[in-house]
Amino acid sequence: MQKNISYLFLALTLLGCQSEEAVTAREPKLDYYVESYDIPDLGFEPQYKVTYEYNSSGKLSKYRVLTYNPDSKSFEEQRHFDFIYSHTVVSKILGYFPDAIDPYLEDNYEYFQDGRVSKISETNVNAGVNSEANFEYDDTHHSTKVFYTFSNGGSFEYEFQVSGGNVVADKTTRGSQLCSDGQYTYDDRINPFKSLGYTDYLLTNLSANNKLSENINHVNCSFPSFIPDSYSYEYNDRGYPTLITTFYKSGSTVARSQKEIFYK
Repeated sequence: MQKNISYLFLALTLLGCQSEEAVTAREPKLDYYVESYDIPDLGFEPQYKVTYEYNSSGKLSKYRVLTYNPDSKSFEEQRHFDFIYSHTVVSKILGYFPDAIDPYLEDNYEYFQDGRVSKISETNVNAGVNSEANFEYDDTHHSTKVFYTFSNGGSFEYEFQVSGGNVVADKTTRGSQLCSDGQYTYDDRINPFKSLGYTDYLLTNLSANNKLSENINHVNCSFPSFIPDSYSYEYNDRGYPTLITTFYKSGSTVARSQKEIFYK
């Protein structure tokens, strides 16, 4: 539940029939990224790698999470997630450990008639806890409430406000208790994780642009180890980030982290 939720992320179907100009103009897709932490006295050390695969319709079909083994100096798969679609929307996401036949995690999606997510039901066999995220939209105030409930009796509510396609403010509550509230700023460039085209269970892919700063007031409930403060970016000539540097608040064991991003 440590989420930076405040605590809590179609390209070419007939590639061979398109002109070179059309291929060049298509939207780049995430291929993979490598995240590294700035370790004192060692510099940036790789931690994990995330790779993406797409189906023939250009939709995300799988992503893999690999962790770095410093002994072998290579990345080893930790888990992967398979995407199942109903028409044009994600209906199910299945999570697997390496070489496993049965999934350890299953997310099932339901939608309102306007296409927005209404509920995500998560079964986590590994943790032994099932949960639901139920969505309530307030179009008048450009806000959304998400009610998380867990089979072990736990629950919390996440509410966020959107402006210009970005989450600019949010808060997390547990009953009448405020856990945290936050404010965020963004640049005007493309957030490639939003382009993955689905709403993830922890709502990390919501904003259209790239976050520049965040100011989160952690009050109760739980406190994350790393609290981001600001971000810097390097971009390619098409306006997509190729390097994201995250700066953490003083007191964190890690001062900076970096994501080096590669596109198909």
